[in-house]
Amino acid sequence: MNTGTRQGFIATGVAASTVVLFVLDLHTPLAMATHVLYIVPVLLALFSPHRWFPVTVAAVATILTAIGGIWSPRSYDIPFWIPLVNHMLSGVVIWMPVWYFSQRRKHEEELQRLNEALDRRVQVRTRELASVNESLVAEVAERMQTEQSLESSRQELQQLASRLLCVQEEERRRISRDLHDDINQRLALLAMEIEAVEHQLSSSPVQVGRAVRAIQDRVVELSEDVRHLAYQFHPSILDDLGLSIALQRLVDDFTVRSNVRGSFGHNNIPGVVPQEIATCLYRVAQESLNNVARHAQASRVDVELTRSQSWLTVTITDDGVGFASEQAQNGRHGLGLLSMKERVALVHGALQIISAVGMGTKVQVVVPVLEEEE
Repeated sequence: MNTGTRQGFIATGVAASTVVLFVLDLHTPLAMATHVLYIVPVLLALFSPHRWFPVTVAAVATILTAIGGIWSPRSYDIPFWIPLVNHMLSGVVIWMPVWYFSQRRKHEEELQRLNEALDRRVQVRTRELASVNESLVAEVAERMQTEQSLESSRQELQQLASRLLCVQEEERRRISRDLHDDINQRLALLAMEIEAVEHQLSSSPVQVGRAVRAIQDRVVELSEDVRHLAYQFHPSILDDLGLSIALQRLVDDFTVRSNVRGSFGHNNIPGVVPQEIATCLYRVAQESLNNVARHAQASRVDVELTRSQSWLTVTITDDGVGFASEQAQNGRHGLGLLSMKERVALVHGALQIISAVGMGTKVQVVVPVLEEEE
């Protein structure tokens, strides 16, 4: 419905209701206050799109109320002040909606002006924020590129560390083979030859026999030291017999060398452990036992190898003097700890060291072992 049609319907309704009320007012005694009903056309006029229309209708209703007050039938038994008060109340009732909606429209217009001003400010602010957002996007993109470069560098460093450790293990394996296959065998032959010479000199003086036996003892001792050195570089038992037996041998050798009671236990270990994981766990246990021998002043150390679902865990616990947690970062344990952390990180494991002064030390390594690796 367009504005003209709407205004026509409203004007017709206002006119009809005003005429009806005026006729009713003329035939109603003055004290009845039927002129209050002029609020009906006034309320209808408020729906008009024109601001002047409700004011005009209210003014006409006020005039008709005054005319009705003159021409309406009177009852002389009623005091004059009663119809007078009725007419005054009628005027208030007629003009109150007009005043209210006039104030409301004024506030709406003011609110509309404020909204328009706010919209303009929002647009300006939006443009500013868009500019700032573009700068932030550029900065974030640059930072992401930098982080990607750092991540790439970190991965390259980790790969380099992995290659270095692999080269180190290969070099240790080569030196171990050379020591075992060449020097150790030659020393063993030398010891056998000296023993044969001792038998040939059975008729010689006692001093010669003693000297030859002393030489033999030293050669045997040297052979044992070379064997131990080869084992330290790379224990062939790790490749030949597996991780569990290699750790058992490591603990046994540690007990003999350090006079610290050692025990080894294992549970539910897979038959085949990948070489890089087995080497990692063995080297961590080896470094931990060396630390116990050098620093812990312990009387007992326990090594445990267990499996839980797809995880292998090695735990080394001693009852020694322990150390403060900050020493693990910058004290005497720093280099060994760094080496252990790097080894464990290369096989995607986790290293935990728990220690306190006077409370011993617990080193635990947890490494994932996938099903296909078994």
